[in-house]
Amino acid sequence: MTGSNESGYHVVGTNWNEQFKLPDNIVDVRKARPGDRAIHNPEQTLKSARGIEVGHIFQLGTEYSQVMGANYTNEQGEEKPLVMGCYGVGVSRLAQAAVEQSYDKDGIIWPVAIAPYHAIVTIPNINDAQQVEIAEKLYTELNQAGIETLLDDRNERAGVKFKDADLIGIPYRIVTGRAIANGKVEVVERATHNSQEIPIAEVVPTIKQWIVQAIEAKN
Repeated sequence: MTGSNESGYHVVGTNWNEQFKLPDNIVDVRKARPGDRAIHNPEQTLKSARGIEVGHIFQLGTEYSQVMGANYTNEQGEEKPLVMGCYGVGVSRLAQAAVEQSYDKDGIIWPVAIAPYHAIVTIPNINDAQQVEIAEKLYTELNQAGIETLLDDRNERAGVKFKDADLIGIPYRIVTGRAIANGKVEVVERATHNSQEIPIAEVVPTIKQWIVQAIEAKN
């Protein structure tokens, strides 16, 4: 059955190589759908998924190089136009793609390698002079060690600060809370919410080691 070049009508009983010449190329012009067999491997089926364009390529060929006279000399001594291409990576789109793939109900979970900050030092009670002193000391030492760190010294409830830290997704949260009475601080990993108390003197080398391990694991 084929079309008849008139809306609402069809021709029935047509045959290739009789009423119609067999074309040189026969292709499937229907749009691919999930579940269709893959052409390169019939054992596989197509799947559909959303994606984010993080880069693109324009194959310009020799269209512009011929006009501009942008040539090179090949091994035979002949002048040939350059084969040009335009390649781009969307830096801001990379961040979007990372967030699309790395988040939970509490907010963003930044991969350590591209996190805007590695750590955030949170002071639960800014009226506690000892909490403030230790937090500011750690904040300074971490940044001096090359660990990009934020300091949350806002006059807000501790729960609000913890929620905000989770929302923006900084990989490691350092809390100068009750543990400082034992010479320790609480360190929370954003990705797993695992919490542990670490001696204050060991915070900088520990965080530095974790960052290196996290980046190496991704590579």
